[in-house]
Amino acid sequence: MQLLQLSKKFFNCPIALCRGHASENPELPEALKAKGIRFLGPPAEAMKALGDKIGSTILAQAAGVPTLPWSGSGVAISFGECKGNIPQDIYDKACIFSLDEAIESCQRIGYPIMLKASWGGGGKGIRKVHSDDEVRQVFKQIQGEVPGSPIFAMKLAPASRHLEVQLIADRNGNVASLFTRDCSVQRRHQKIIEEGPAVAAPQEMLRDMERCARALAKSVGYVGAATVEYLYLIEEKTYCFLELNPRLQVEHPVTEGITDTNIPSIQLMIGMAIPLWRIPGMRATFSKDPNGTDYFDTNTTPQRLPQKHVVAVRITSENAGDGFKPTAGRVDEVVFKPTPEVWGYFSIKGGGGIHEYSDSQFGHLFASGPSREAAIRAMVVALRDVRVRGEIHTIIDYAADMLQSPEFVNNKIHTGWLDSRIAANVKAERPPWHLSVIGAAAVRAHEASACKAAEYLGYLSKGQLPPPDISLVYFQDDLVIDDIKYHVKVIRRGPFTFNVSVNNTAVDVVARKLGDGGFLLQVDGESHVLHTEEEAMGTRLVMDTLSCIIAKEADPSRLVALSPGKLVRQLIKDGEHVEQGQVFAEVEVMKMMMPLLCPAAGVIHFQVTEGAALSAGELIARMDLDDPSKVKRAEQFNGELPPLGPPQVYSDRVDHRFTQALNAAKMIMAGYNYPVDDILEELVSCLDHPALPLLQWHQEFSFVESRMPPGLAAKLEAVTAEHEQALGGSTADRSNTEFPGRQLIGIIKGAVEAAPENEQAMLQQQLEPLARVAKAHSRGPEEYARSIVQEVLSMFAGVEEKFQSSSGLTTEQEMIDALRKSYPNDHQAVLDLVISHQGLNHKMELVKRILSTLVLPNPVPYRALLRRFAALSSKATAEVALRAQQLLEVSLLADLRAVVARALSGLDMFAEADGKLSPTVSANVGSIFSPQPSGDQAGAAAAAGTLTGMLGGSTVVPRKATVREGVFSGLNSLMAPRSVSPHRHSSTGGAITPAVEHKIETLVAAPAAVEEALASLIVDNQDKYLALQYRALVTYVKRIYYPFLLCEPQVNQHGSMLAASWMFDDPRTAETSAKRQNVGAFLVLTSLKELSKGLQVVAAAISSLASQAGVHPSGSILHVAVCNGSDALAVSDGAAKLLATGGPLLGCEAEESFSSVELITSSGPRSPTATPKQITQVVAAAVKDASSLLKAMKVGTVSVLAAAALMPVRNGFVWDMEEQAYKFEPYLRQVEAPVARLLELDKLASQQAVYTPSRNRQWHMYHCTERKDQRSPALRRTFLRGLVRQLGSPAFLAAMYSMAADKVASAAVDELESALINCLEELTRPAPDHQGVTGRSDWVHIFHSVLPQLSLQGVDEGRVAGALRSACAALVAKHNTLFRTAGVAVWEMRFRVPGGAWRLLVSCPTGHEAGEEHVEVYKEVLADDGVTIIYSLPSESGVTPAAPTALSGKPVLQPYQSLEALQQKRLAARRHNTTYCYDFPSVFENALRGAWAARAAAGEPQSIPPPGRLVEAHELVLTGAEQRFESTNLKLTRVQRGPGLNDVGMVAWHMTLKTPECQQGRQVIAIANDITHQSGAFGPREDALFRAAGELALEERLPLVYLAANSGARVGMATEVRECLQLAWVSEDDPSKGLKYMYLSEDNYNCLSSSVKAELQVTSSGERHWVVTDVIGQEDGLGVENLSGSAAIGTLFCRAWREGFTITLVSGRTVGIGAYLARLGRRCVQRTDQPIILTGYNALNKVLGRQVYTSQMQLGGPRVMGENGVSHYVVNDDLEGVKVILRWLSYCPPQLGAEPPLLPTNDPVDRPVGYAPAAHEKLDPRAAITGREGGEAGLESGLFDKNSFTEAQAGWARTVVTGRARLGGIPVGVIAVETQTVVRVVPADPGMLDSSEQSIPQAGQVGMGVNLQHCSLHDSCVRAVAKASLSLLPCGIHALLVQQHAGSMCHNCQRWFLHVR
Repeated sequence: MQLLQLSKKFFNCPIALCRGHASENPELPEALKAKGIRFLGPPAEAMKALGDKIGSTILAQAAGVPTLPWSGSGVAISFGECKGNIPQDIYDKACIFSLDEAIESCQRIGYPIMLKASWGGGGKGIRKVHSDDEVRQVFKQIQGEVPGSPIFAMKLAPASRHLEVQLIADRNGNVASLFTRDCSVQRRHQKIIEEGPAVAAPQEMLRDMERCARALAKSVGYVGAATVEYLYLIEEKTYCFLELNPRLQVEHPVTEGITDTNIPSIQLMIGMAIPLWRIPGMRATFSKDPNGTDYFDTNTTPQRLPQKHVVAVRITSENAGDGFKPTAGRVDEVVFKPTPEVWGYFSIKGGGGIHEYSDSQFGHLFASGPSREAAIRAMVVALRDVRVRGEIHTIIDYAADMLQSPEFVNNKIHTGWLDSRIAANVKAERPPWHLSVIGAAAVRAHEASACKAAEYLGYLSKGQLPPPDISLVYFQDDLVIDDIKYHVKVIRRGPFTFNVSVNNTAVDVVARKLGDGGFLLQVDGESHVLHTEEEAMGTRLVMDTLSCIIAKEADPSRLVALSPGKLVRQLIKDGEHVEQGQVFAEVEVMKMMMPLLCPAAGVIHFQVTEGAALSAGELIARMDLDDPSKVKRAEQFNGELPPLGPPQVYSDRVDHRFTQALNAAKMIMAGYNYPVDDILEELVSCLDHPALPLLQWHQEFSFVESRMPPGLAAKLEAVTAEHEQALGGSTADRSNTEFPGRQLIGIIKGAVEAAPENEQAMLQQQLEPLARVAKAHSRGPEEYARSIVQEVLSMFAGVEEKFQSSSGLTTEQEMIDALRKSYPNDHQAVLDLVISHQGLNHKMELVKRILSTLVLPNPVPYRALLRRFAALSSKATAEVALRAQQLLEVSLLADLRAVVARALSGLDMFAEADGKLSPTVSANVGSIFSPQPSGDQAGAAAAAGTLTGMLGGSTVVPRKATVREGVFSGLNSLMAPRSVSPHRHSSTGGAITPAVEHKIETLVAAPAAVEEALASLIVDNQDKYLALQYRALVTYVKRIYYPFLLCEPQVNQHGSMLAASWMFDDPRTAETSAKRQNVGAFLVLTSLKELSKGLQVVAAAISSLASQAGVHPSGSILHVAVCNGSDALAVSDGAAKLLATGGPLLGCEAEESFSSVELITSSGPRSPTATPKQITQVVAAAVKDASSLLKAMKVGTVSVLAAAALMPVRNGFVWDMEEQAYKFEPYLRQVEAPVARLLELDKLASQQAVYTPSRNRQWHMYHCTERKDQRSPALRRTFLRGLVRQLGSPAFLAAMYSMAADKVASAAVDELESALINCLEELTRPAPDHQGVTGRSDWVHIFHSVLPQLSLQGVDEGRVAGALRSACAALVAKHNTLFRTAGVAVWEMRFRVPGGAWRLLVSCPTGHEAGEEHVEVYKEVLADDGVTIIYSLPSESGVTPAAPTALSGKPVLQPYQSLEALQQKRLAARRHNTTYCYDFPSVFENALRGAWAARAAAGEPQSIPPPGRLVEAHELVLTGAEQRFESTNLKLTRVQRGPGLNDVGMVAWHMTLKTPECQQGRQVIAIANDITHQSGAFGPREDALFRAAGELALEERLPLVYLAANSGARVGMATEVRECLQLAWVSEDDPSKGLKYMYLSEDNYNCLSSSVKAELQVTSSGERHWVVTDVIGQEDGLGVENLSGSAAIGTLFCRAWREGFTITLVSGRTVGIGAYLARLGRRCVQRTDQPIILTGYNALNKVLGRQVYTSQMQLGGPRVMGENGVSHYVVNDDLEGVKVILRWLSYCPPQLGAEPPLLPTNDPVDRPVGYAPAAHEKLDPRAAITGREGGEAGLESGLFDKNSFTEAQAGWARTVVTGRARLGGIPVGVIAVETQTVVRVVPADPGMLDSSEQSIPQAGQVGMGVNLQHCSLHDSCVRAVAKASLSLLPCGIHALLVQQHAGSMCHNCQRWFLHVR
């Protein structure tokens, strides 16, 4: 009806419907005819007769057209008989009406059969059946798909071709055929490819087909265009009628192409009643004149044969790789470019789409050519150029491949050919598998990194902490392509560069995102455009025009819809079993019926009902698989990628390679990944290339040459040409040719100056690239390389400095949050920093290689960077920090060596300025013996350059001067003395002038560690005259034997050898009556093979000297130095044999402890000599070979110095009396034997110590670890030892002149302060040890051996001991914080005095000791045996030490013992970053000591502390029978016992604190968790003690102090059960399937039957398993009873706050009930590094199912608790926390109900208040309370006593200021309002993804109040308060109101409020 209305309204003329179902509806032409409109098509009768499949076949049979056997075979009636209306009875004979009839008909025809619905089409109502069962299965389906349609059966043709004849019939009865078309390429009986003319059948048969078609059309009076379809049976060589389509089909352009006609125009002319013989196009077809009018018969007149062949391809939205299943969805792009040979059309365009109810065809292409082959080629080319991108699939690639297949090219196809290809799973051409893998991996990595980056930035923008596991550089994935799984790893090499690896083969690829969402892929030097589209079954990847599917892992238990559609019917009942491959349902997709096959056998459970609309990926059904193990899995790929080149073709020029290498190095520093070795090797190679500057110049010159002024280019080219000519010379000349950078800069500068003034700026800008290159290379290649290295290293330092623990930031997430706040508007910068930091390990590899390769040869210019590296404190950067520290030491030692060398040479090489030494020389480590000018300042300047744009400004570590580092300590006086002493001569060294003599003596006594420098000068044989070597030898001997040398070394030369001998006192017995003189000798050799010869010379010298002195040379010390030379390590034949055997050599093969210099020497890749370990082996062999000679010489110790790359290597060997052999002594590697004795290294014999030198090498540190047991953490002990060579301060000299022994002793101790501070700084500096372990030691012992002798003999030992003790205690108190920070437990000093030595021992086990009682003074005396030196107390002790007999009578050299149990507990608590519970009384003592000292320093009255201890603590323990927390009769008893003897994880004290406000002492009850006892957990016994102590505090009305450090309630499994439990799995081979039960074996159950409840279960193998159902445990307090205890103490603590005074110090992590107590007590002091949490963040993350929280601090740190009002104060450590508690208590009465204590003050109560806001200035409440600096008077006083105000909860409720203060000494509470606008920051909630940080401005308030906590405030006090307050605001605007509160406090305490309005 609509068509009729439209045609009448708009056309009123003939209309033609050539396509669609309406064109086949007979009612249409009848209705049009009735309206007077002519229909361009057949009349209704013909349409009705031929439009029906059954009717047309009946008529065809009547017309004699061959047909296939079918249900209507033999049924015929001509059109003339029926006039188009076939009688119903005849029609019904050909139809099937029931299932039985269908079976009978099929059996009669013979299978296979096609059952069809006559009204069907497009795949609907058509089924192929092969048996009766299939007929029964599909018959109802056919009926349901086309309801009401007649059904018929037709024999399925064998291999056949689908051929068509195009007919044209006019209204005059003329019918013409326009040749044939071949439509044999079909899927599901629908055409895909058409071509014409047909060539599959003989021409005669084709002509016969045309004849029959014309006859059929003529017989029914057909008018218009029609298509008669035949099946050509290939084997039988016959054809059969199929059907007639009474319309123009979409493939009609094929016919038009081969006949050069326009069929639609012909139809229009037919509608105009023009006969065929008059139509020009038809006349041309029959070779007639197109313009002629003569008649011809279309049946008999021959036609012009086609001169072309046409091939057509339908473009459909079907997935050719999945059985041509239809797809629907969005279309993003359609690209088709027609050519003269190919044209086509598309029904959609980019931005459109195809819905699930439309036809799948959306395009049609037609290609023509002179031959079939040419047409095929043209079509293939066209298809390759077609690009359709979007959600849909297309058959374009498949069709192109199919056209090129041999079957199609050779025309060996049939109607089932395409279906057979589909069944055989023939795929279209895919991209090469490796490109698919590489492209997919790169794209996924790119998208994943972009997604993660966006996610990361989202976190930052919302103020949330990003999860720590977001990786932005490393990715891995499994890609399934064609059932092969490729495991790929992708590493980002830059923002767009990726490294894809498969099975250890890798390739680099560049992937850049395009504007249309695709990617430009560069791999192997080629470019590809790649697009991806997500689908239900995976990701479709389209590379150029080829595509493939990256499939998801198949899950056969989930049956999902692959594309949108409708579930038509379920063929299997829900819950029924289906077999693999069985059809379980049918869906309608794009007018096609698609069967759904089951991928595996099992039971099906449908999730959607019949008729439901399906979306892509929607779940249709679930499967309970019969056997999941039989499911086909993708096969793992085990091959490798093919060899591929770089992604881009790079130039091989040096400058281009350098740019790439430098960019790669920078990318590594930016956090990306490149092969470090290759990049560094390439970088070094390019930097070493002499042509690099010139090529870089040419690169820039080519860009600016054309814009240069005339003549300038010629000048520049002349200079560079000369340089280029020099480079073209010989290799030797080329290496020494320097780029003329300075000359070029001069020319450029001159050209700019010569230009007109108005053009200078522009010219300078144009020449800036050239000037930059010239300037970069103006100082030579070394300086340019140095600048490049510094640029790269600065990037590392600039990033990692931002990730070091500082300002309370302990976790990496907190540091990132701090960066977020530092870059509020540039979160991308934060992300870049994070990416860089994530690549730390890779960056460190590059940095370490650079340090070893490029910095090691000359570290001096890099000192500024090295200091920054050495300051890195994190554990992750420990190794780089160590390397930097070592290089810094090397550079400074090289400077020191140069200073020493010049001093001994007699030249004045020191510049004196302001009395300080300024070393002007340095040394190149690569050529360490050739001093060079220092480059420290230049290196610092170069390192201070700007970082890359990513880093912004860099953080520069404040540089300590070299003198400050202590390397040159004591060398300032290296200058000639005024007095001239006579020359002294030697046999080899010539005259030693007075100036040199003075410098030698200075070097001997200087604190600077010059031993290594002197040793290197000794082994340096480059001095031909041996003068410097001689002086270095003499100085070395004097220094190491200082001050025990008895005579000058006697040096003699014997050929190439130097030999020296001397006498010395044994350092240990030198001051005793048992002193023993000994002989020392030094032998300098050029080779170790001369050792035996040299020993003979030395033996004679030792014997001569010993006989002269009358001593026995037994136990003498021999020093051997082997000079550097080519044969220095050549050994004798005997030693060579020892080395060859490989046997033990004096026990040195297991030694691995080297100094830092040796470590870096051995790790350096360019070490020119043997490694330290190799040198040790050679030396040990030589010493062992010479053992007989050494033994005959009575040598007790042998020390051998051998030249190495940087500094000499020392090895020591000691004679072992028991084994009668020399043994390697590890401790003699770092120091000589006399020094080792002074350092008393014998005491370390029991320790497995690792040596580390100090930064200035003055102190020797030995580290070892101890464990209480295997489960306990390792405790790190450090022994720091050093010699003090000088005592010469003015105070000490004055004391010496006064001859007052006590003053001398006190001054000597005071002079050790600088050494002590240096040691403490060394211990606390953030530097790793040689094992790369950062962090400080747990326990440190410092030992200082003072060498200058003190005149303390024959004096009052009591006075001396008192002076020593007093001075030492004062020094420790002064540096108490440093002692505690460094972990110093013992500080020991040894002072030499005539007749012996004094020793001082300061014990600081807690770190809070500072009194004289902790200082022990001893003297060294000989024991009764006359040999052993023991500790002895002075004869008169002034103050009795804490443990006077601790060491008395013990040997001085007794080895150090393991730490006692108490100390191990103390250190274990320190490992938890808290204070050991028994050390808190000491903390209170230290805090009180500080409070009294601060009061005295402020000049307050009553500032002298009372005598004795300031804290008296009595431990409280539970006694009596009742010790359960439920008991109401808990009894506490004071006990006196040592610390650490508790067996409960809770300790309580009754403390008396002598505070300034309560000098007589105020009492408190203190409770502390013992973190070392089961992690401080709360159990029933702990709860009982806590409750008893709390009740005692309430009973005695005392404050209750809780010191919290715990792990919450102790709930767990009994240990004895946990250790025996075994697990039974559901599948022993696959534990992932779950746990079956937990059980005990028979034997374990018999032992633990009282601890568990279990049920016996016997396995199939006969094993007896006792399945555990309940765990009871032998130990009480592991179950839910702890929760009851927690409730009890929680109730008690809440009551204590309500009725008394409670305060909590969170000293350690506080968990669970501990956190509740901290909150219930209300008053809370929290440390910055300790959280208050109810449960751990890991547990919360598990509950939330994602990584939400990253640390405990994020849950309960001070930023959470402090800013939310839980914590009143936030402190840095426990000492500060205790100080806060004491200050808080000072405002409170000593006992509840008592008056608050008055604290006298020097701030008078009647003074005026100085602060007043100026005009237009808002009131500052804090200034009003405390006063402020400023004004004419300098200090404007506030309302309250000076320094008495303490603000509470400063971070919470910031519009209100609260705290406590004193007014005239009276404690008051202060509440004030903030008048300024404040910003309240509400942090984001990590648990809510959409939560964001908010900044809320809060306006200021008005009003101010004071609370006077006083029970009976007198009128005079009120007046004093009013007077003081009235002067606050003298302007008179404000009124003062004093009123008494009507209410009352607890204990009837009155409250007074002072309001200022």
